[in-house]
Amino acid sequence: MALRRYQQMRLKSTHSDLLESKRYAPATQFFLTELYSTEDLTQRDADIERVIKVLVKFLPDNALKTLATALEMDALSERLDGEMASELRAASAGRSALTITEQSYARAYRCVGQFDARQHQINLTEQLGYSLDKLSRLPLLLGLLRMMRLPASAAGVAGLHEFLEAGYSAFKKMNGGGEFIKAIVEREQAEHERLISIDKPN
Repeated sequence: MALRRYQQMRLKSTHSDLLESKRYAPATQFFLTELYSTEDLTQRDADIERVIKVLVKFLPDNALKTLATALEMDALSERLDGEMASELRAASAGRSALTITEQSYARAYRCVGQFDARQHQINLTEQLGYSLDKLSRLPLLLGLLRMMRLPASAAGVAGLHEFLEAGYSAFKKMNGGGEFIKAIVEREQAEHERLISIDKPN
């Protein structure tokens, strides 16, 4: 949780202008709360596994692809965060409270490595962004999602439904998310390259 709080704080700083933009704020907030959340999303992921056969029957292929990308990204982020947290804890010299600084985070990032996986994480962010953007252009999907609210709640998968509806609504408000996605991806790519190049000889 300490690591996730640090990462979310960094993301808010990196994308502060998008958070302050009337057009881009909802989508930015969606990424921060749903994809880089400090909350435990285990239940949401369990919901997806439990009702995937039902979703296949009712959701269009684009929506299913979006969920698949989100699940892959979540699993990859969980693995990388686990390795980062272990490295940060090992370097904390046994202190009970884990304090993360820019320097300790950068060191752990380089020690863990997994740079190909990090690049894939950025690529998945881009894929998910464009998938959500495409979903937001399907006018019938909003009606379908609204119809699914009560059944989803009755089935105990309200969290999953909220994820889909929140993503659709956030991207719908942008009326075209190409520039937003490009900004997010370029900045995260630059941050990745900055972290891996620290202390490298010129």
